[in-house]
Amino acid sequence: MKREKLIEYRGKNSQAYMAKRYGVTQQAWCKWEQGESKPGVVIMKKIEADSGIPMEAIFFDVFNNQKELKN
Repeated sequence: MKREKLIEYRGKNSQAYMAKRYGVTQQAWCKWEQGESKPGVVIMKKIEADSGIPMEAIFFDVFNNQKELKN
């Protein structure tokens, strides 16, 4: 499941740019967007602070043990 909020936060920036900004590889950032892995709590908090989006919303699946929000 793609993490749409993380992709939205990245905007027009490249994955490589965002990865460098957070001190990880482009492959790591890509895996975060694809929902294949997750960053550590320190990086989640930094993304939350920089984006203004709660980390629980960006990484919904991590915090709710679900694939998506049911309406």
